[in-house]
Amino acid sequence: MTVARSAGAAAGTGSLLVLYDADCGLCVAVVRRLHRWAREPNLEFLPLQAAAPDDRALVRSVAEGHPLHDELHVVDLDRGTVRSGGRAVVEITARLPGGALPAALGRLPPVAWAIGLGYALVARNRRAISRALRLDTVCRIQDR
Repeated sequence: MTVARSAGAAAGTGSLLVLYDADCGLCVAVVRRLHRWAREPNLEFLPLQAAAPDDRALVRSVAEGHPLHDELHVVDLDRGTVRSGGRAVVEITARLPGGALPAALGRLPPVAWAIGLGYALVARNRRAISRALRLDTVCRIQDR
């Protein structure tokens, strides 16, 4: 599931690489939904399991230097920045139709804190959520 990068994308809407866990049913379901929802070609999806052998040096360095199995990571390929957890969710939101205002609000300290807390709660319970929703793939990673 790759969406090509758009030429001349506006600031904050450039190409964003979403590293997701292909062994997690919830993660895969969310990526499928994002793939359908994104109208602009500014999101690229890559299983974290394929990040280490990726051709791009930036992606390989993220795979080597970040705990990819612990939380969602996004790489802004234009700026070379990496965001994780709730901050990654905000960056994805900014690139979705109608997401500019919610993303701006999500960057405010109290809202960013709440998003991070909510994200951590879901991430910590993703195996149980995957089972409860009867998603095809259930996380193989133990809850922490």
